[in-house]
Amino acid sequence: MAVRSRVRRKPAAPSNGKNGHLGAMRISSELTQIYRRMYKPAAAMISPEDVIRVLNRAKIGFVLMGTHGISGWRGEPRATQDVDVLVRKSHHRKAIKAIQKAYPELQSVELPVVTRFLDPLDGKPVIDLMKPEEPLYQEVFRAPVPVGKTHHVPNLEMALACKYAAMVSPLRAAVKKALDEADFISIVQSHADEISNDVLFSLGEMAKNGGGPEVLRLVETAKAGRRLDPGA
Repeated sequence: MAVRSRVRRKPAAPSNGKNGHLGAMRISSELTQIYRRMYKPAAAMISPEDVIRVLNRAKIGFVLMGTHGISGWRGEPRATQDVDVLVRKSHHRKAIKAIQKAYPELQSVELPVVTRFLDPLDGKPVIDLMKPEEPLYQEVFRAPVPVGKTHHVPNLEMALACKYAAMVSPLRAAVKKALDEADFISIVQSHADEISNDVLFSLGEMAKNGGGPEVLRLVETAKAGRRLDPGA
């Protein structure tokens, strides 16, 4: 497997203003809460801010992932069903206990790559404590972007690589892959001139054997404003 240099350029300093990572997360959180109040008023009202506070109080090492974690890289934030956090392997058991203590009403399910907390109302996930089992997710901790003093999010190339990994996963539902595609295109079109091709190539190879050239091809496709065709 050909992997280019893993040397990391220093991430651009994040903005915490209206259009920065913190502001984007808050908008994403507000959109999610509005959706729940309108269509699922009995659902568990858990925000990324809530989960971040719980994990910080327990001194857990984590990176905010998923839609809340990449909202600052997208052209505009969107709502999401759950809060995804990638937890350091040595902190995972402690993180589970912290979430269980804060949200005793949630049902937990232990899976190979995630501890999932479900809303008892409908059985859908509201918190995912992800495990860094795969090389790509182990790499997340090497150069995350700090968001104020509260948490970190994936850097630009990692955000794209994680979306690429989701798009090519044989286990992911088609409807989820469609959202991943939209996220990928939005990130590329918002930050086309900032992407390090060498870094993204390396991360693409971690996501999939031969994924380096493919993820760079998808970046060019997104720049051109066309639909993606991962795996083609």
